[in-house]
Amino acid sequence: MPKKVLVALPPGLLEQIDFVAQVEHRTRSDLIREALRRYIETFKRTQTPHMSVSTIGNQHVALFTDAE
Repeated sequence: MPKKVLVALPPGLLEQIDFVAQVEHRTRSDLIREALRRYIETFKRTQTPHMSVSTIGNQHVALFTDAE
């Protein structure tokens, strides 16, 4: 079951989101979910080569390296 998250957005950004959602006949939530998915995919493609994940205790920690 999806979890709900409360996010504060500036009024201008929310207006833009609502406009695009209306034009594309989508919900605000659907549009924001897609935007976050795309952001995360871009992050993975651009940052993963410079990032390693280590375990400290029972938590996973992302470590960034200087290697290119």
